[in-house]
Amino acid sequence: GVIVSVDGRGTVTSHLPRAGGRAAELVAGANVPLPTAYQLDDAPRWETFYLVAASEPFDVELVMAAAAESAHTAVDPPARLALPAGFEQNAFLLRKDLPR
Repeated sequence: GVIVSVDGRGTVTSHLPRAGGRAAELVAGANVPLPTAYQLDDAPRWETFYLVAASEPFDVELVMAAAAESAHTAVDPPARLALPAGFEQNAFLLRKDLPR
C-alpha cells in the first residue's frame, strides 16, 4: 500500500513508504506503523490523505503521479484519485479554517 497527501498548495507528500519505489507490504488485519509523525503546515484550505492498496505489488510513482495530477487540476480535492482498475483507495479530507 501507499499513503500520500495533497495539500491546498498542490504539494504531494509520500508518507508510506518513506523511501523506495514499491508499495509497502500490507497484511490484512495488521497495523502498519508509520516511521514518523506528520505535522500539518500552513498550506491553505485543505489536506487530503489517500491510502491506496492493491492485491499485487505496484510502483509508488503511479500513485504519486495520480495525486500530482489531481493537485493541479482541482480547486477542491477529489474524493478519489484517477487510478487504473484493481486499486482500492480511501481518502481522509481535513478542511482547514480560513483566516478570519
